[in-house]
Amino acid sequence: MDSELTFDVLPEKRVGWSNQAYQNLKKFDSRSTICAVEKYGGEAQYWIDTGHSLFSGNSATSIGSDFDAIVEGIIQGKKFDDLIVVPPDDVLGANGSRSTKAYKEWRDQQTAIVSTEEQRWKFAKMYDSMLRNDAAYNLVKETTETQVSIFFEIDGHKLKVRPDACCEDKWWDLKTTSATWDKVIYSVRDYGYAAQEWLYVQGAMAWGMDHFRMPFVFVQTVPPFSCRVYYLPERLVEQAGRRMRLTMELMRLRRETGSYFPREANEITELEVPEYLMREEEEVAI
Repeated sequence: MDSELTFDVLPEKRVGWSNQAYQNLKKFDSRSTICAVEKYGGEAQYWIDTGHSLFSGNSATSIGSDFDAIVEGIIQGKKFDDLIVVPPDDVLGANGSRSTKAYKEWRDQQTAIVSTEEQRWKFAKMYDSMLRNDAAYNLVKETTETQVSIFFEIDGHKLKVRPDACCEDKWWDLKTTSATWDKVIYSVRDYGYAAQEWLYVQGAMAWGMDHFRMPFVFVQTVPPFSCRVYYLPERLVEQAGRRMRLTMELMRLRRETGSYFPREANEITELEVPEYLMREEEEVAI
Protein backbone atom coordinates (compact mmCIF):
# COMPACT_ATOMS: atom_id res chain seq x y z
CA MET A 1 0.00 0.00 0.00
CA ASP A 2 1.12 3.59 -0.67
CA SER A 3 0.51 4.43 3.00
CA GLU A 4 3.24 1.96 3.99
CA LEU A 5 5.92 3.56 1.79
CA THR A 6 8.87 5.51 3.10
CA PHE A 7 9.82 7.74 0.18
CA ASP A 8 13.50 7.66 -0.75
CA VAL A 9 13.37 10.87 -2.80
CA LEU A 10 11.78 13.97 -1.29
CA PRO A 11 9.75 16.07 -1.71
CA GLU A 12 6.91 13.76 -2.78
CA LYS A 13 3.27 14.54 -3.57
CA ARG A 14 0.21 12.30 -3.39
CA VAL A 15 -3.26 13.36 -4.56
CA GLY A 16 -6.41 11.47 -3.59
CA TRP A 17 -5.11 9.77 -0.48
CA SER A 18 -7.62 9.40 2.31
CA ASN A 19 -6.92 11.22 5.53
CA GLN A 20 -6.51 7.84 7.23
CA ALA A 21 -3.78 6.78 4.77
CA TYR A 22 -2.02 10.10 5.39
CA GLN A 23 -2.24 9.66 9.17
CA ASN A 24 -0.95 6.10 8.95
CA LEU A 25 2.37 7.16 7.44
CA LYS A 26 4.22 7.36 10.76
CA LYS A 27 7.73 7.89 9.37
CA PHE A 28 6.81 11.53 8.77
CA ASP A 29 5.92 13.99 11.54
CA SER A 30 2.90 16.26 11.22
CA ARG A 31 2.31 19.70 12.64
CA SER A 32 0.09 18.26 15.38
CA THR A 33 2.84 15.86 16.48
CA ILE A 34 5.49 18.58 16.68
CA CYS A 35 3.15 20.96 18.53
CA ALA A 36 2.24 18.21 21.02
CA VAL A 37 5.93 17.53 21.71
CA GLU A 38 6.61 21.25 22.07
CA LYS A 39 3.82 21.50 24.63
CA TYR A 40 4.31 18.27 26.59
CA GLY A 41 8.00 17.45 26.11
CA GLY A 42 10.00 14.26 25.78
CA GLU A 43 7.49 12.10 27.61
CA ALA A 44 4.84 12.97 25.01
CA GLN A 45 7.31 12.24 22.21
CA TYR A 46 8.10 8.82 23.73
CA TRP A 47 4.38 8.04 23.88
CA ILE A 48 3.95 9.02 20.21
CA ASP A 49 7.14 7.29 19.03
CA THR A 50 6.01 4.03 20.63
CA GLY A 51 2.85 4.01 18.52
CA HIS A 52 0.28 5.83 20.63
CA SER A 53 -1.85 8.92 20.11
CA LEU A 54 -2.20 11.81 22.54
CA PHE A 55 -5.58 12.97 21.28
CA SER A 56 -8.42 10.81 19.99
CA GLY A 57 -10.83 13.63 19.16
CA ASN A 58 -14.05 14.99 20.64
CA SER A 59 -17.40 16.36 19.49
CA ALA A 60 -15.80 19.64 18.37
CA THR A 61 -13.20 17.92 16.19
CA SER A 62 -15.91 15.64 14.80
CA ILE A 63 -17.98 18.65 13.71
CA GLY A 64 -14.90 20.21 12.14
CA SER A 65 -13.97 17.02 10.27
CA ASP A 66 -17.50 16.55 8.95
CA PHE A 67 -17.73 20.16 7.78
CA ASP A 68 -14.31 19.86 6.13
CA ALA A 69 -15.58 16.80 4.26
CA ILE A 70 -18.73 18.61 3.16
CA VAL A 71 -16.83 21.63 1.81
CA GLU A 72 -14.24 19.40 0.15
CA GLY A 73 -17.01 17.39 -1.52
CA ILE A 74 -18.73 20.52 -2.84
CA ILE A 75 -15.41 21.82 -4.21
CA GLN A 76 -15.11 18.50 -6.05
CA GLY A 77 -18.50 19.09 -7.67
CA LYS A 78 -20.84 17.15 -5.40
CA LYS A 79 -24.13 18.49 -4.04
CA PHE A 80 -24.72 19.29 -0.38
CA ASP A 81 -27.74 16.97 -0.27
CA ASP A 82 -25.62 14.07 -1.50
CA LEU A 83 -22.93 14.58 1.14
CA ILE A 84 -25.01 14.34 4.30
CA VAL A 85 -27.93 12.04 5.15
CA VAL A 86 -30.42 11.80 8.01
CA PRO A 87 -31.68 8.33 9.01
CA PRO A 88 -35.33 7.69 8.11
CA ASP A 89 -37.76 7.18 10.95
CA ASP A 90 -38.42 3.55 10.07
CA VAL A 91 -34.88 2.47 11.01
CA LEU A 92 -34.91 4.20 14.39
CA GLY A 93 -36.22 2.91 17.68
CA ALA A 94 -39.56 3.95 19.15
CA ASN A 95 -37.89 6.80 21.06
CA GLY A 96 -35.69 7.80 18.11
CA SER A 97 -32.70 5.78 19.31
CA ARG A 98 -30.01 4.51 16.94
CA SER A 99 -29.48 1.20 18.65
CA THR A 100 -31.74 -0.86 16.39
CA LYS A 101 -30.49 -3.52 14.00
CA ALA A 102 -32.29 -1.74 11.16
CA TYR A 103 -30.41 1.49 11.85
CA LYS A 104 -27.02 -0.21 12.00
CA GLU A 105 -27.67 -2.00 8.71
CA TRP A 106 -28.79 1.26 7.10
CA ARG A 107 -25.79 3.17 8.52
CA ASP A 108 -23.30 0.62 7.20
CA GLN A 109 -24.65 1.11 3.68
CA GLN A 110 -24.10 4.88 3.65
CA THR A 111 -21.22 6.65 1.94
CA ALA A 112 -22.37 10.12 3.02
CA ILE A 113 -22.04 11.70 6.47
CA VAL A 114 -24.76 10.41 8.78
CA SER A 115 -26.24 13.16 10.93
CA THR A 116 -29.30 14.24 12.82
CA GLU A 117 -31.77 16.69 11.30
CA GLU A 118 -30.44 19.35 13.69
CA GLN A 119 -26.84 18.73 12.63
CA ARG A 120 -27.81 18.85 8.96
CA TRP A 121 -29.54 22.18 9.50
CA LYS A 122 -26.46 23.51 11.30
CA PHE A 123 -24.08 22.43 8.52
CA ALA A 124 -26.37 24.05 5.94
CA LYS A 125 -26.32 27.36 7.84
CA MET A 126 -22.53 27.19 8.19
CA TYR A 127 -22.07 26.52 4.49
CA ASP A 128 -24.51 29.26 3.46
CA SER A 129 -22.63 31.72 5.67
CA MET A 130 -19.32 30.67 4.16
CA LEU A 131 -20.57 31.27 0.62
CA ARG A 132 -21.94 34.70 1.57
CA ASN A 133 -18.44 35.76 2.60
CA ASP A 134 -16.76 37.17 -0.51
CA ALA A 135 -13.24 36.22 0.56
CA ALA A 136 -14.22 32.64 1.41
CA TYR A 137 -16.27 32.29 -1.78
CA ASN A 138 -13.33 33.45 -3.88
CA LEU A 139 -11.01 30.92 -2.24
CA VAL A 140 -13.50 28.14 -2.98
CA LYS A 141 -13.75 29.24 -6.62
CA GLU A 142 -9.95 29.49 -6.97
CA THR A 143 -9.32 26.02 -5.53
CA THR A 144 -7.70 23.66 -8.04
CA GLU A 145 -6.94 20.62 -5.84
CA THR A 146 -8.02 18.90 -2.64
CA GLN A 147 -6.81 15.75 -0.87
CA VAL A 148 -3.19 16.76 -1.46
CA SER A 149 -0.46 15.31 0.77
CA ILE A 150 3.11 16.60 0.61
CA PHE A 151 6.09 14.77 2.14
CA PHE A 152 9.36 16.66 2.53
CA GLU A 153 12.36 17.34 4.77
CA ILE A 154 13.71 20.21 6.84
CA ASP A 155 17.31 19.67 7.99
CA GLY A 156 16.86 15.91 7.55
CA HIS A 157 13.62 15.83 9.56
CA LYS A 158 10.88 13.98 7.64
CA LEU A 159 7.63 15.95 7.59
CA LYS A 160 4.15 15.82 6.08
CA VAL A 161 1.40 18.36 5.44
CA ARG A 162 -2.14 18.04 4.09
CA PRO A 163 -3.81 21.36 3.23
CA ASP A 164 -7.59 21.55 3.07
CA ALA A 165 -7.49 23.22 -0.35
CA CYS A 166 -4.91 24.31 -2.91
CA CYS A 167 -5.05 27.28 -5.29
CA GLU A 168 -2.47 28.02 -7.97
CA ASP A 169 -0.51 30.43 -5.77
CA LYS A 170 -1.48 29.50 -2.21
CA TRP A 171 -3.05 26.97 0.11
CA TRP A 172 -5.87 27.73 2.52
CA ASP A 173 -7.33 26.04 5.57
CA LEU A 174 -10.86 25.71 6.93
CA LYS A 175 -11.46 26.06 10.68
CA THR A 176 -14.64 25.70 12.70
CA THR A 177 -15.00 27.57 15.97
CA SER A 178 -17.55 28.26 18.68
CA ALA A 179 -15.67 31.42 19.67
CA THR A 180 -16.74 35.00 19.12
CA TRP A 181 -14.45 36.91 16.77
CA ASP A 182 -12.75 38.84 19.55
CA LYS A 183 -11.79 35.51 21.18
CA VAL A 184 -10.71 33.53 18.13
CA ILE A 185 -7.05 34.44 18.79
CA TYR A 186 -7.14 32.01 21.71
CA SER A 187 -8.05 29.19 19.32
CA VAL A 188 -5.16 30.28 17.08
CA ARG A 189 -2.83 30.07 20.07
CA ASP A 190 -4.19 26.90 21.68
CA TYR A 191 -4.36 24.83 18.49
CA GLY A 192 -1.09 25.94 16.91
CA TYR A 193 -2.43 27.59 13.77
CA ALA A 194 0.64 29.81 13.37
CA ALA A 195 2.83 26.71 13.49
CA GLN A 196 0.54 25.11 10.93
CA GLU A 197 0.95 28.01 8.54
CA TRP A 198 4.72 28.01 8.91
CA LEU A 199 5.06 24.27 8.30
CA TYR A 200 2.55 24.17 5.44
CA VAL A 201 4.26 27.04 3.65
CA GLN A 202 7.59 25.24 4.09
CA GLY A 203 6.03 22.16 2.49
CA ALA A 204 4.63 24.19 -0.38
CA MET A 205 7.98 25.84 -1.04
CA ALA A 206 9.74 22.46 -0.88
CA TRP A 207 7.39 21.38 -3.67
CA GLY A 208 8.35 24.46 -5.70
CA MET A 209 5.78 27.13 -4.83
CA ASP A 210 6.66 30.69 -3.90
CA HIS A 211 6.22 31.88 -0.33
CA PHE A 212 2.65 32.96 0.49
CA ARG A 213 0.54 33.99 3.43
CA MET A 214 -2.00 31.29 4.24
CA PRO A 215 -5.65 32.37 4.61
CA PHE A 216 -7.67 30.70 7.37
CA VAL A 217 -11.42 30.47 6.77
CA PHE A 218 -13.20 30.43 10.14
CA VAL A 219 -16.85 29.37 10.33
CA GLN A 220 -18.79 29.50 13.59
CA THR A 221 -20.54 26.34 14.77
CA VAL A 222 -23.05 28.32 16.84
CA PRO A 223 -25.51 31.09 15.89
CA PRO A 224 -25.18 33.31 13.97
CA PHE A 225 -22.89 30.83 12.13
CA SER A 226 -20.90 33.70 10.63
CA CYS A 227 -17.69 33.41 8.63
CA ARG A 228 -14.44 35.38 8.64
CA VAL A 229 -11.22 34.93 6.68
CA TYR A 230 -8.01 35.89 8.46
CA TYR A 231 -4.32 36.16 7.76
CA LEU A 232 -2.18 35.55 10.85
CA PRO A 233 0.40 38.21 11.75
CA GLU A 234 3.66 37.40 10.00
CA ARG A 235 5.65 37.90 13.19
CA LEU A 236 3.48 35.31 14.96
CA VAL A 237 4.17 32.79 12.19
CA GLU A 238 7.91 33.50 12.25
CA GLN A 239 8.04 32.96 16.01
CA ALA A 240 6.15 29.69 15.63
CA GLY A 241 8.64 28.61 12.98
CA ARG A 242 11.59 29.19 15.31
CA ARG A 243 9.91 27.08 17.99
CA MET A 244 9.13 24.35 15.46
CA ARG A 245 12.77 24.16 14.34
CA LEU A 246 13.96 23.94 17.94
CA THR A 247 11.41 21.24 18.78
CA MET A 248 12.36 19.21 15.69
CA GLU A 249 16.01 19.33 16.72
CA LEU A 250 15.13 18.12 20.21
CA MET A 251 13.01 15.33 18.70
CA ARG A 252 15.92 14.25 16.53
CA LEU A 253 18.31 14.17 19.50
CA ARG A 254 15.90 12.11 21.60
CA ARG A 255 15.48 9.57 18.83
CA GLU A 256 19.22 9.30 18.25
CA THR A 257 20.13 8.94 21.94
CA GLY A 258 17.03 7.09 23.15
CA SER A 259 16.87 9.57 26.03
CA TYR A 260 13.34 10.94 26.18
CA PHE A 261 12.79 11.70 29.85
CA PRO A 262 14.05 14.82 31.65
CA ARG A 263 16.28 14.24 34.67
CA GLU A 264 13.76 15.80 37.03
CA ALA A 265 11.15 13.21 36.02
CA ASN A 266 12.97 10.65 38.21
CA GLU A 267 13.73 12.89 41.17
CA ILE A 268 11.79 14.47 44.00
CA THR A 269 11.53 18.15 43.13
CA GLU A 270 9.70 21.09 44.58
CA LEU A 271 6.52 22.05 42.78
CA GLU A 272 6.80 25.41 41.08
CA VAL A 273 3.99 27.74 42.16
CA PRO A 274 3.42 31.01 40.23
CA GLU A 275 3.94 34.13 42.33
CA TYR A 276 0.41 35.38 41.68
CA LEU A 277 -0.99 32.15 43.13
CA MET A 278 1.28 32.42 46.17
CA ARG A 279 -0.08 35.93 46.78
CA GLU A 280 -3.65 34.70 46.48
CA GLU A 281 -2.99 31.97 49.02
CA GLU A 282 -1.39 34.45 51.41
CA GLU A 283 -4.40 36.75 51.11
CA VAL A 284 -6.76 33.88 51.96
CA ALA A 285 -4.64 32.99 54.98
CA ILE A 286 -4.88 36.56 56.31
